[in-house]
Amino acid sequence: MAEQIEIIVPTNWQDVTLKSYQKYVSKIGDLKKDDEIIIHSISSLCNIPLKVVKLLKVNDIKTIYKNLSKLISLPINKQVINKIELNGVRYGFHPSLDELTMGEFVDLDEYSKEGVDGLHYILSILYRPIIEEEGSLYKIEPYTDHHINNAKHFENLSIDTINGVMVFFYNLGSKCLMSSQNFLQRLVENQAQEVSTDGLVS
Repeated sequence: MAEQIEIIVPTNWQDVTLKSYQKYVSKIGDLKKDDEIIIHSISSLCNIPLKVVKLLKVNDIKTIYKNLSKLISLPINKQVINKIELNGVRYGFHPSLDELTMGEFVDLDEYSKEGVDGLHYILSILYRPIIEEEGSLYKIEPYTDHHINNAKHFENLSIDTINGVMVFFYNLGSKCLMSSQNFLQRLVENQAQEVSTDGLVS
């Protein structure tokens, strides 16, 4: 008797985790043949091993991919969600990116080089546990290296929840606001000004 295989095809982006999306993007970008794109899309977005997909009947593959195509055509949320809950912990998005510490900046710059593969690390830097909250206002934990340890948890968030951060972060980078050269230049200028005035306000 043939083994029954249950395949759950996501119908909206809330059903797709960041981990699945990263797998999907990293695989699809290098593929040229339609059949390879189809089987890798099914494997990534339906979260089933590639070897299992290859055992499916052609008609079943066509049906599954037709449904996946509907998902892929759907818009993804582009708004940053300021507060999220993950494993019972409430996280807040960095409330003031103009006040990034050097540690935050260096790590964001490093992980942004990995593209979508580094997004869970970026999220662990920008989303940190809320320590004070009043209405829509909140304060998050000061950044330390240990926050990177939360990165794996963010892989389980839906892509719809965190896509707004991807869009926001991309736009931020495109405006050179995250350019290390510009950042360091401003830092040097500020330090030079402090030295020239001997720390006194004119």
